Amino acid sequence: MIRLSLRQFRAQAWVAIGLLLLTAALLASTGPHLAHLYGAYAKAQAACAASSDCGDVNISIGKLDELLKLIGTALVAVPGLIGAFWGAPLISRELEHGTHRLAWTQSVSRTRWLAVKLALVGAASVAATGLLSLMVTWWSSPMDHADMNRFGAGLFGERNLTPLGYAAFGFALGVTAGLLIRRTLPAMATTLAVFLGGRLTFTYFVRQHLLAPAHLTTPLGSVVQGFGQDNNGPPNLFAGANLPGAWVYSTRIVDGSGRGLTSQVVASSCPALLNPPPGNPGPSAGRAVAVPDGDARDALQACVTKLSSAYHGVVTYQPSSRYWILQWYETGIFVAAAAGLAAVCFYVIRHRAG
Repeated sequence: MIRLSLRQFRAQAWVAIGLLLLTAALLASTGPHLAHLYGAYAKAQAACAASSDCGDVNISIGKLDELLKLIGTALVAVPGLIGAFWGAPLISRELEHGTHRLAWTQSVSRTRWLAVKLALVGAASVAATGLLSLMVTWWSSPMDHADMNRFGAGLFGERNLTPLGYAAFGFALGVTAGLLIRRTLPAMATTLAVFLGGRLTFTYFVRQHLLAPAHLTTPLGSVVQGFGQDNNGPPNLFAGANLPGAWVYSTRIVDGSGRGLTSQVVASSCPALLNPPPGNPGPSAGRAVAVPDGDARDALQACVTKLSSAYHGVVTYQPSSRYWILQWYETGIFVAAAAGLAAVCFYVIRHRAG
């Protein structure tokens, strides 16, 4: 049974090996140059921080940036594609062609037949995705270290452990869809749709609730970033937090009772911000802006000082130290979901499939 399953999976395995080798060669050839660019970028940032007169430090990586986006997109798509092209046809194709009956009449039980297929192809799915994730994590580590944004919606699911959980889930989802639908093409389409919906739902609605966030109370002056209008709303102070490596949910300006700072309070307490001297711009619409040098900056500082007696900043965030905990939690959830789907497959193959 194992030999037969290996023979059936041989073509997909060679294609996966070839793509992994091609990706490894591409990343190995560009990785040192990328590390050199970001090493120079880190030195420029350090020199800028030590200087009293320094503008923004930027880096241009040209084609490497396009390569990063391409590989990141591929790594997001690979678990879903594995589920559609490896998982969905695994059982549905045999059910369509009736070849499963031949195996079941050769002293091979239904449970063993399914177990061998799940173990063999499932392990290959997780291994292939894990190798790709390992290569991408190594290659992009200079950028991740410079950006300090490991919790980003895209980056979190493209690095380290989580792709392994996605691969296990995608494969088990494909097998389950194939077993229930019993037609290869509809099962493939269903797998892609459900996997994409599950990933997006978890990324944007579930992940933030895996761990209760931490709360940081800080002086008003440390969170105020500027003064302006948001989507043509009334002018107000804009707040932001500088917590390198953390996942910041929100930064709010509140009083001792937890009530937020209103534009009416700002207007009555800081009229100089609303009526700047000639030559200084007023609040910009549509986004937070840094107040320019001169009288406008002095007015902002005076406003912050005046309001500091009654208001402070509250930052809701996940500390950078929780990155690996969240990685393990999310991976474990998807692996558990894969195990649940595998249990459904065993139940169906023993009681319903024929």
